[in-house]
Amino acid sequence: MNKRKLISLLISMSILSSCMDTEKNKLDNRVIDYWTYKINKDYESAYEFLSPGWKGNEDREAYVLRMKNSTIDWKNVKIVDKICSETYLCEVSVEIEYEYMFKEAVGKKVLMPSTLKENWLMKDNIWYNVPIKSKIKSKK
Repeated sequence: MNKRKLISLLISMSILSSCMDTEKNKLDNRVIDYWTYKINKDYESAYEFLSPGWKGNEDREAYVLRMKNSTIDWKNVKIVDKICSETYLCEVSVEIEYEYMFKEAVGKKVLMPSTLKENWLMKDNIWYNVPIKSKIKSKK
């Protein structure tokens, strides 16, 4: 490979890497914003972060009601890890601190840590959360 082709290849790789880093930074911001809305109990705004496909499974009112009826009170969030299989599909691990009231500890909430893995999908240059259905309890 001649010198010009090598330089061109290195520049192209650098630009591609820079674009991927920019998209991952956008993803970080979206993840933190999504959880900040949930921490602040602004479930209407959090709903906007769900993928268009998911919104076909659960409308806004059902989502807001499900979140309001949760026994968990989210307190803090931190991104721990990201694994992206494609530039538009990532698994994000977040560390969540939440308060939970155990039946045995009547009237006393306990602060608990947990690490969750979430799927995030980019569509039309916007990152969306794709909930894992098995973790969502359906009410029958």
